[in-house]
Amino acid sequence: MSSRTAFVVFVVVLVSSARALPGDSRRLFDFSSTGPCEIPKAYPLYKQCDGRWGKDLIHTKTVCAVGCLMSSISMAIAGHNITISEEAANPGTLNAWLKTHGGYTDDNDLIESVVPHIDQRDIQWKGAILSRSTLSPSDIRSRLQNPNNIIIANVMHGRHFVLVTGVQGDDVVCVNDPGFARDTYSYDDIVGYRLFTME
Repeated sequence: MSSRTAFVVFVVVLVSSARALPGDSRRLFDFSSTGPCEIPKAYPLYKQCDGRWGKDLIHTKTVCAVGCLMSSISMAIAGHNITISEEAANPGTLNAWLKTHGGYTDDNDLIESVVPHIDQRDIQWKGAILSRSTLSPSDIRSRLQNPNNIIIANVMHGRHFVLVTGVQGDDVVCVNDPGFARDTYSYDDIVGYRLFTME
């Protein structure tokens, strides 16, 4: 067998194996038939473990370790061109502001009601929803048609937060994920929401 033929066989085997991987959360290959994501508004993607801020402390833990909710909120703020103390919004600037404005508990939990104090004219905290079914995929799609509505989903059995950017088909939400290399979650992965409006 020639080296060229061997390479082709290797690629075919690799793709076939990737197609069959059970529960592969990386979604390297998308063979779904649900259609493209409907994304009404684009947001920047910030990673909580980015070297520019990943090692910054929240209280006793780092942004990289527990900063998924804060990082998701920072993407929403940046997407609406709202500055933080006259600086561009990102996980670094938002975390620094929250630390000096009572934005965290001693257990490193973010206090969402503090966020609007960044700009009370343009940011409003609408509350937490602790049930997936309170918002159906159709409700999420409808809310996101108004670009001022911000939906942050609580996924992975409550251990992670992502910024919802759209809906794909009837049972997939499209996201900016600050922690993992993926851009969709099943609707069934959601356990709750954090809601803001931003202008």
